[in-house]
Amino acid sequence: MYRPPELGSLRSELRAAGLFEHRELRSWLKFGVLLTGFVACFIAMATIGWWMGLIAIPVSAVLATAMAMLGHEGSHRSFSASPLRNTFLTHLVFPLFAGLGSLYWHNKHDRLHHGHPNVEGKDPDIKPFPFVSSRGDHEKCSKGERWFQRNLQRYAFWPMSTLMTLGMRRSSILYLVRYPAKHGVSRAWFLEAACLVGHYVGWLVIPSLIWGPLVAVAVYLSMWGFVGVFLALIFAPAHIGLPIVTEQHHDWLHQVETTRNLELPRFISYFFIGLDYQVEHHLFPKIPHQNLPRAAEITARWCKRHNVGYQSGPYLDALVDSAQFMANAWSRDAVDPIEVRAGLVGRAA
Repeated sequence: MYRPPELGSLRSELRAAGLFEHRELRSWLKFGVLLTGFVACFIAMATIGWWMGLIAIPVSAVLATAMAMLGHEGSHRSFSASPLRNTFLTHLVFPLFAGLGSLYWHNKHDRLHHGHPNVEGKDPDIKPFPFVSSRGDHEKCSKGERWFQRNLQRYAFWPMSTLMTLGMRRSSILYLVRYPAKHGVSRAWFLEAACLVGHYVGWLVIPSLIWGPLVAVAVYLSMWGFVGVFLALIFAPAHIGLPIVTEQHHDWLHQVETTRNLELPRFISYFFIGLDYQVEHHLFPKIPHQNLPRAAEITARWCKRHNVGYQSGPYLDALVDSAQFMANAWSRDAVDPIEVRAGLVGRAA
């Protein structure tokens, strides 16, 4: 039976290169640049006219998505060496700015997705309602969902990504409502609730009083609809199209077998906040995003020395691959992870 090399030697190599050291000041400056651009978009819409929204809303959505990815760093504790500042950034960006619950995100993303990438029945990212990525998950769905997956999934995935942020907001509220029954009412719960209330007051109530509810709701839905598309463009190509497995190998190699890096021009990579380096992010989620390009160089060489499959390719190729996979993913059986490791399935060796 194949035994993967010890990951400790790679970790030591990355640590010796200083790649676990935080770049907090640079990250705050980047956040400031993104926020300034975001505010400028809304000032332009308010002062120039509604037609400016045709340009400003998509641009502001790009900037909002990048800020959300900085919140993602705070959730992984890779933004700062200070737990307090990581928590501050996470709540500032997720529940207050974006309306996405940090408690929900920690469970969905940090625990379930990172803990079980591409594992049928465990990774929520491969089963975004109403879509599925395997026959097993398809058969567990309702009759109506199964009809949708068989007939519309190939056409609807990207158009319906405009609803992604609304779906995550709904899930965030439901998770917050159910949280006390399992965990009790804690300081974290009150902080989350206060931030979510602040989000809707700041985004909908106050603008409705100034410009009217129709304008406020239209701007809110259109801007966050674009964010949903951009989030799908970031996350989908990193995993979708790679093998969906029935269970998990409980070693680090599982992360490499179900993840790929996305090769992008530097300008576009700036807005991905490190998530084009998914292999290194999944192996070492506490590496700050500024250090991931250098970490990828070291990791690729290390994998080559140890005959470990390392998946990296042009972004557009990965995007096409993920779209083709989703078209009929409902009809594909999840595979035995041993077959993936043996090179019999997928592109991981």
